[in-house]
Amino acid sequence: LEESEKAYSMDPQPGYRHRTAQILFSKGEYDKAYDMFKELASTTMRTGEVYFEAAQCKTQLGASKDEVVVLLDSAVAACNHPLDATAAPYVLARGQMNAELGQYKKAIADYNVYDTLMYGRANAEFYFARYQCEVKVRQYQQALNDIAHAAYIGGQNTPFYLAEMASLQLRVNMLEDAVKSSDLCLSLSPENTDALIIKGVALVNLKKKDEGMECFRKASELGDKRGDEYKEKYK
Repeated sequence: LEESEKAYSMDPQPGYRHRTAQILFSKGEYDKAYDMFKELASTTMRTGEVYFEAAQCKTQLGASKDEVVVLLDSAVAACNHPLDATAAPYVLARGQMNAELGQYKKAIADYNVYDTLMYGRANAEFYFARYQCEVKVRQYQQALNDIAHAAYIGGQNTPFYLAEMASLQLRVNMLEDAVKSSDLCLSLSPENTDALIIKGVALVNLKKKDEGMECFRKASELGDKRGDEYKEKYK
């Protein structure tokens, strides 16, 4: 911190001031860092990075999500247009904040831009996040596509994503698909009681009550109280 401040005093370049602000942030002095980032935004360093860092300060200071979104809007606006990959972190952060605010359509719009900027190579957590927003606004086909992609690239979290996909398939009455997704989940994670319950409900609705009850029995044996509840419901 002393060295960066000394450099700025000798040659007041915005880059030195930026480094000082970053050091203040790393020290947890978020108020001072925020003021410095905002000051930099009125110089030749009016960049997406500076506004993004200001938004991070506000988040640490407990500011309202609306206030943070305004800064993220500025971060995206300060980027080169048409947007390129350098804008991706700011678009993603704004999408996440919009999702937290319940602005699901705005979040999906940002997620779509982010996906494009990443050339469809985002991670499984991203596709799961977009899936959650799509479910909220009843864009079920898009949601199914995203949760299927999350499962495909999900690694050790694949069983979780498969159970989520089965749950949505059950919700939209794709009963046979729900059974198939549950079976795939169980092939990877035999004690996944979510998949057992979903498969059981789907089978009962497919008029395969005995097979469905067996799923509930297995879930109950694995310690999931829902197994007994569903056995009672469908007996």
